[in-house]
Amino acid sequence: MKFPAIDVTALAPCVLAFAVLAAPIGAQAQQVWFAPPDNLQRGAKPPTNQDFPQLFDASPAWSVRADVFVISPLMGSVVGPEDALRKTNAFLAGRHIALAVGIGAAQMDNADRTPGECGYGVEGLTRLGRNAASFKRLKQLGVDVQYVAMDEPLTFAHYYDKKNACQFSIQDTARRVAASIAEIRQYYPNVKVVDYEAPNITSARQWNADFASWLAAYRQAAGSPLDAVVFDVDWRLPWQIWVSPSVAAAHKAGVRAGMFLTGTGPGASDADAVAARKQNALAVDQARLPLDLVIIANWTPHPSRNLPEADQDTLTSFLRWYEVHRGQSR
Repeated sequence: MKFPAIDVTALAPCVLAFAVLAAPIGAQAQQVWFAPPDNLQRGAKPPTNQDFPQLFDASPAWSVRADVFVISPLMGSVVGPEDALRKTNAFLAGRHIALAVGIGAAQMDNADRTPGECGYGVEGLTRLGRNAASFKRLKQLGVDVQYVAMDEPLTFAHYYDKKNACQFSIQDTARRVAASIAEIRQYYPNVKVVDYEAPNITSARQWNADFASWLAAYRQAAGSPLDAVVFDVDWRLPWQIWVSPSVAAAHKAGVRAGMFLTGTGPGASDADAVAARKQNALAVDQARLPLDLVIIANWTPHPSRNLPEADQDTLTSFLRWYEVHRGQSR
């Protein structure tokens, strides 16, 4: 996502007491999720890369080391290519990798476009019945969905204040999200729900004041807690003053916590983008946050290729680099 400009000099002082944070939930090994860009056409914009299908070759050019593989909301929707979905599902099942499907989760008021409605064209929002249709189809195709990954509902349904903003209350946002999850659980009753959020959408003071309320509101609306929250940060800001208290709050609520390991902006080249990811991953490692999972993802032009892993400027090469180097900078 694109982040708003924030005056960091106006942020409240924060003491980063990493050592007192709770251990990861259940003290289990950190999960590594992989969310590479797909090759589907989105309007007039060309796909980020073209090699997504080759990730699932019989002899793939990567070592296939991840706990969870994430497909995009478009790939998981009713227009996702059937052959590609079946191939992806079979490949992951054969290697004991769980599948997560990205979704827009905060429901708008109308099933069809209505003049003057809020939420039209806003990331993370969806229409009544859309998730039901998508997951009914996935179930019919035999796709084994173990996680759904919500596209920043609190960020965009509550805080976002630009064109067509809804700015629902935290409680109303939770109710709308719970309605989407109820649609999905008609077909996948045991699916785990992971919430992506971009805390830098607002000040650290405001985010930290609201975050525990969001976790409680979701639990009340949905009838069960989130499985995890994953933070998508602007690396140019002192992101720790948002994330550190949020990790503690999540763990206190029995919710796992994670971070996206992305680049700093789009990058000038593939090499530049991968180098930035390594730098940011090391910064997270050095912060000693008790993260339960990380997600290696890309939604920018660079790196432009997922494969091959042997090429140091691809996304799979960074995935392998992280698995080798995590924890070594502490």
